[in-house]
Amino acid sequence: MTAAATRPTAAPAPHALAPLALAAVGVSIAAQIAYPLAGPGVRDTVTVVVLASAVVAMAADALVALGVRRGLVVVVGVPVLAFAAEWSGTHTGFPFGTYSYAADRLHPQIAGVPIWISAAWLIGVWAVWRVAGIVVGDRALPRVALATVGLVGWDLYLDPQMVADDLWAWRSTDAGLPGMEQIPLTNFAGWALVGVVAMTLIEICRRGGVPMDTDPNRRVPVAALVWVVWTWIGSAFAQAFLLHDGDLRSGLGYGIVVMGVLAVPALVVAARPRRRVVRAGTMSA
Repeated sequence: MTAAATRPTAAPAPHALAPLALAAVGVSIAAQIAYPLAGPGVRDTVTVVVLASAVVAMAADALVALGVRRGLVVVVGVPVLAFAAEWSGTHTGFPFGTYSYAADRLHPQIAGVPIWISAAWLIGVWAVWRVAGIVVGDRALPRVALATVGLVGWDLYLDPQMVADDLWAWRSTDAGLPGMEQIPLTNFAGWALVGVVAMTLIEICRRGGVPMDTDPNRRVPVAALVWVVWTWIGSAFAQAFLLHDGDLRSGLGYGIVVMGVLAVPALVVAARPRRRVVRAGTMSA
């Protein structure tokens, strides 16, 4: 019997999940396109498809970028952290302000918090952290700072739309930005705080020793970049022309500007020609 014959079968490489990440992002985008066309009784189902497919996409991308063990820490840890923050927010008002979820929407729920909402934090946190890496590189503080801006930019789109869809409601409806008074400023401060904590977890896993061939800074993170750019442009278009008869336009500029702080430079960097360098028998971009 040869050595090759006795060698144990290797586990599937995490890179095999990269096509899954991109395909799942495509499903999420298709579901978002269908959302304005769906009737009120169907939109919750479409919302779950949007979230579930994007969660799969970012989970797969995390496993590719960080490896299986560290990736699983992030894939499980971020939603658990988010659930704790959402539970605290709905029961104590910290860190977002006082709000509540619709009891008859987005099941299953635990203690009044929809599980899909907690899982959705993985989508935004991971995607903006990945994309920030191609702008500022491997520097932890600038990366977390830029990613946090992108995350808050996402919520500047997300929160007004979900409130208009009656998925959750705020106790205070006149403490927000001009044109977006129904969303209190404490909400965005809470998003920034939870985002920083979640991305610190990612950085701890990242610093634990990511193999160079899976280093997220060595290539453009296509799935995450597609999600960020689509969310930035697609949300603006939908809220301006397709949803709630244009009622969301009054606060639309906030999301365009704030999320654009991440999306625009990321697109510029991603569009640059990438030179291939051969060094010590290896090739890198």
